[in-house]
Amino acid sequence: MLKIIENERKLSKVAELLNLTERSVRYKIHEINEELGSKKIEIKKREFFSSITENDMDKLFDNIEENNYIYSQKEREELIILYTLMKKDNFLLKELADKLSTSKSTIRNDLKNLKKILLKYNIKLLQDDKLKYYFDYSEEDYRYFIAIYLYKYVSFDKKYDKIFFADLSYFRKIIYKEIKEEYINEIDSISKRIKKAKLDFMDETLNILVILMLISKKREEKNSNLILDNIEILEKREEYSQLKKNFSDFSNTNLLFFTDYLFKISRDEKDVFIKFRNWLDITVAVIKIVRAFEIESKTNLKNMDVFLDEIFYYIKPLIFRTRRKIKLKNSILRDVENLYPSIFNFLKKNFYYLEDIIEEKVSEEEIAYLVPFFHKALQNNNKMNKKAVLVTTYKENIALFLKEDIETEFLVDIDKILTLKNFEQIKDQLNDYDYILTTFNVEEDFMKEIKLAKVIELNPILTEKDIKKLEDSGLVKNKKIKMTNLLKVILENSSEVNVKNLIHSLDEAFPEKIYNDIDKNKFSIANFLKEENIFRTNLDSFEKILNKFFSLSFLQKNDINDIINKALNNNFYTYLGLKTAIIFHKFNTKNKQDSMIIAVNEKELYINSQKINTIILINSTCEIKYRAIIYNFVKLFFQNNNFNFNEQTDIYNFLITMDN
Repeated sequence: MLKIIENERKLSKVAELLNLTERSVRYKIHEINEELGSKKIEIKKREFFSSITENDMDKLFDNIEENNYIYSQKEREELIILYTLMKKDNFLLKELADKLSTSKSTIRNDLKNLKKILLKYNIKLLQDDKLKYYFDYSEEDYRYFIAIYLYKYVSFDKKYDKIFFADLSYFRKIIYKEIKEEYINEIDSISKRIKKAKLDFMDETLNILVILMLISKKREEKNSNLILDNIEILEKREEYSQLKKNFSDFSNTNLLFFTDYLFKISRDEKDVFIKFRNWLDITVAVIKIVRAFEIESKTNLKNMDVFLDEIFYYIKPLIFRTRRKIKLKNSILRDVENLYPSIFNFLKKNFYYLEDIIEEKVSEEEIAYLVPFFHKALQNNNKMNKKAVLVTTYKENIALFLKEDIETEFLVDIDKILTLKNFEQIKDQLNDYDYILTTFNVEEDFMKEIKLAKVIELNPILTEKDIKKLEDSGLVKNKKIKMTNLLKVILENSSEVNVKNLIHSLDEAFPEKIYNDIDKNKFSIANFLKEENIFRTNLDSFEKILNKFFSLSFLQKNDINDIINKALNNNFYTYLGLKTAIIFHKFNTKNKQDSMIIAVNEKELYINSQKINTIILINSTCEIKYRAIIYNFVKLFFQNNNFNFNEQTDIYNFLITMDN
């Protein structure tokens, strides 16, 4: 009741939310006032007026007799972590039984269950010869686990000293009292400082970093136990420079550790093959999910490069959070289940492609965040003839749905979603935009600073009034015919049509009525592959096939061992399935235009314990297009028949035909 009346003043509404009569609510308020000894909450004209303070709340909780409260097993496990792992590395069974006022047998059962839970975080709960319990862990795993544990109980949405209001319960009050003195004030201090650093990450990512920083500061003497890889890369990252500038009181080891966290959870492509040593395998797995979605939907998605960029933008932090068991607080799972159940269920069913590679189960909450991207791709939106940015004070999931709704209704491309802070930093760089869309009341000074673009204030959920407002501002409703739909009808009823010329003619004749949704910059295998670079071989080793390429002047002798080592170490190598492998390598050959070689071997060979008979060797100078290359080969081989052909020309024709 107290939680509800913080935000709701009407008596009738409070009674409705609690499923009580208004009389019952009045009686309970009377009980609370009696408990406090004064009239702290009043009801006047059927509205609430509260002067309740934090001290009043403490008094209410203190009046609960601890011995009368019975902890659930989950609560006991949380308290065991609080009283042991967070404070000391070893303990006796009797200590915990006395502390929690329960029997040894109950605690022993709790520890048995807790042991399994902690093992998922790489923390072992063991016993010595004297039956004393102790923990075994790496320093990195410990810090992440404690950060995740605390993150559940610390709210960054309200004042830090009010966190227990977020979930009013006696158990949370106990946790709060234990962590308040040691953690809360310092979390507040670090949080204020982190806001001064220029770090381009979501709030949740930075909130977890704040707690990680506090824990690491308290364990400074354990820094020698931290094992940090890729220090040279970390020292060159902008995040390291910003942390070093704003947190000079932290040791360099800790600053590198924090940079490592930001590097691993970051969304950018920089050093992605170092961040994820099996990144090509991950890429194939994600593209298989995308291709399965196309097959299920009986469509070929357009603008695949843009779509894959959106998916992989989210996949990188998803993998990190999944491996570290970090749960996002701002879940959109329920909304997604209601709005897009078929897409959500499809992704749940097919996410095993990625889960098998990362060897982790991905949560439904994480999968839910990908659903709007797939929904948007399926909509196959018409050409966006206007550009806009969305500036919002709402959370990312709400902004994404608003962006999607606007783009579905109108011919507009919302290029960026910005927080108000980010917008303030770059507002003088937005001259190319037609519209600035906001979800907050726009002040007059703000309007004066925007010279070229129209500023439109919208609700966080698009209403009919908003749609009218956007129409009145000059935005065009989405009514064009798609080129792909038109071509399908024409080709079904015509023969011997020059498709390329037809598309050009339609584009020229009806620009106002047809949206050309055919990706003109689509990656094509035909641009990379020559027929004479496909070979049928009958050799009994991977090395002999490479020597064949050497004899044909595609490779130099020192390439052979290098390629073999790359494949064995899973570096720039990936297995597509259907006995097909892709290897990226920089060709040391004078004939630079030869970007792709394919060998189809009569015999099955083994690379990394996988059966292989088709080897696709790609010049890594095309690394920038690696996703497009992999997508096209997944499209060719995924859920297709085996790759069995008699002639070199048959293979080439198959590849080119399937690519089109």
